[in-house]
Amino acid sequence: MEQVTVRACAKINLTLDILGLLPNGYHRMEMIMQSVDLADTLRLEQAEETTLVCGQAALCGPDNLILRAHALLQQTTGKSLPTRFVLQKRIPMAAGLAGGSADAAAALCGLDALYHLELGAQQLAALGAVLGADVPFCLVGGACLATGDGTALKPIKNCLAGAGLVVMPCEGLSTKTIFSDYDALDHPSRPDTCGALEALARGDWQALKKCAGNALAQAAMIRRPLIGGAIRHLYDLGACYAAMSGSGPAVFGWFESRAAADAALAALCGRMPVCLPCGFSNRGVQIVSREI
Repeated sequence: MEQVTVRACAKINLTLDILGLLPNGYHRMEMIMQSVDLADTLRLEQAEETTLVCGQAALCGPDNLILRAHALLQQTTGKSLPTRFVLQKRIPMAAGLAGGSADAAAALCGLDALYHLELGAQQLAALGAVLGADVPFCLVGGACLATGDGTALKPIKNCLAGAGLVVMPCEGLSTKTIFSDYDALDHPSRPDTCGALEALARGDWQALKKCAGNALAQAAMIRRPLIGGAIRHLYDLGACYAAMSGSGPAVFGWFESRAAADAALAALCGRMPVCLPCGFSNRGVQIVSREI
């Protein structure tokens, strides 16, 4: 039987701004999103029935986005697509890194290849948007300006160099809760997205630091003060830029070199529950092997 292996990258938010509400009640977003090479691996095999295998039993329930993506593709194509999914999880859960969305993107891409559906990038992105706002970006990857509900994507130029770390200073957060907390704030801080885009195009970390930021950070730090501590630790260790990703609590720090990032990694490994190296990636999902 055929099998396909897909690599699914996490994302970080170099900026995250909220511009108001859309007519459907969702928040109107403006974000600079960047793929990083911290990735999950999903193997898909043609099978007699659909199953999901993962080292973390909590991820194997019917609400897993991989199984939801599979059900959506069966409904859309009208075809039976029995598949054995084997997930190797490396992206932390409930972290603001789009780990679940990356896995959904991997399932859509992998099923399209495994069963020769030839749906095309636009249809896969539209299906991804049904599953979650981050899924279309996770399919495309690279660097993008995301607007609207987060599914309208425009590729952008990112000339920043260096190497990064992703740390989880505390337990996960509910995205819904953090957005609700944000709505209750009087004057949350907001980034200068236009300035950040110019800084990325020039590869200027210092300029990015001055105008970037995450509008959800204040709300998240009220519930998880350790987020702010993690950002300070990263700066103390020489980060050019450090910020919370998504709705948190994951924090990333970027350094001038891999050596500087590795030194920070060594310093933080005993102090943070999760501390992982990463670099920028120009792809979201990628088929890394295919066997017949």
